[in-house]
Amino acid sequence: MRKKTALLLLYFSLVLNFTLTAQVELTPNPLPDLPDKEGFAGMFAGVSGSALFCMGGANFPGKRPWEGGTKKWYSNIYKLERSGEWKKLPDTLPTPLAYGVSVSVNNKIYLVGGNSDNVHTDKVICLSWNGDTLLTEKFPSLPFPLANMTGAAVGNLIIVAGGSSTPTGPVFKRCIGIDITAPAKGWFELPAWPGPGRSYPVCAVTQGKFYLFSGERVGLTAKNQKYRYILQDAYSFTPQKVKGKWTGTWHQLAPLPKGAAAAGSPVPVLRDGSIVISGGVDPRTALHTDPSTHPGISRDVQVYNTKDNSWQLLVNVDSLPARVTLPIAYWNQQWVFISGEVKPGVRTNKVVGLKN
Repeated sequence: MRKKTALLLLYFSLVLNFTLTAQVELTPNPLPDLPDKEGFAGMFAGVSGSALFCMGGANFPGKRPWEGGTKKWYSNIYKLERSGEWKKLPDTLPTPLAYGVSVSVNNKIYLVGGNSDNVHTDKVICLSWNGDTLLTEKFPSLPFPLANMTGAAVGNLIIVAGGSSTPTGPVFKRCIGIDITAPAKGWFELPAWPGPGRSYPVCAVTQGKFYLFSGERVGLTAKNQKYRYILQDAYSFTPQKVKGKWTGTWHQLAPLPKGAAAAGSPVPVLRDGSIVISGGVDPRTALHTDPSTHPGISRDVQVYNTKDNSWQLLVNVDSLPARVTLPIAYWNQQWVFISGEVKPGVRTNKVVGLKN
């Protein structure tokens, strides 16, 4: 009897600790909605001058895609101060743009690649806030047009991985970088990860390493029919300089419990070093080809422990955003999930912070 009681106490102790851990580490902080009733997919976001900025993106402003609606790209820029609401600035991007990579380094925001009306770009926009307006600086273009990739900065090295150069072209197994302390040297090739090429991968940065997760590519059935193949593999990249040139080493990690293509990026890193992936397209979600009956993005959350190379799957977490194609930015002591897509063709204007 005592043994059974002890086991029950141990069980409830473990359950309680798990619940407390999830609650403490995954506590949301609602922030002001974007001043657009529809919201956007594929926005850029970053921090400069202590303010949070988001810009660009795409949506269906009229009819839904299954109703014959037309997708529209935007050049709008919004700013959020630590106290207040989002403000739409008179400044705009040089062109409507979405589905690229945004990186915040040294008070500057880098908008890398992306597309507009299905035309991919090689342009990189460097922005900084001077207190009154957004200043634009020249910055080297990518070596090729690129969209639907992922990227982040490890120190002063911006790393970009995956993506494609055209809407229907092959996905890349390429990793490129640029040292923002020596931009005149331009972009350069870095070693590619030891796995297949992909679009819509997810990334994170912690302890001097760049992490690459999931993504998707085109798969073929036994009948040679194409389908969305959602990847579950994971890698870490440790960059280093050798004889004045950037290189590095990739390591394959434990695979995700399930794929999470197009989840927000870069994903949050908690104080204990854990990496949190919420939303994204998993293999089951990818099977739904009719957007009018799509059940929405999965609410499961995957937590990667960088210390022991293990994953924890938290099922049906209502407190965190279940979205795809959204930027995540670290601002005001929290990870901020901005807008995004909750199901094909349907956006949200909700903005949520994750206290770290």
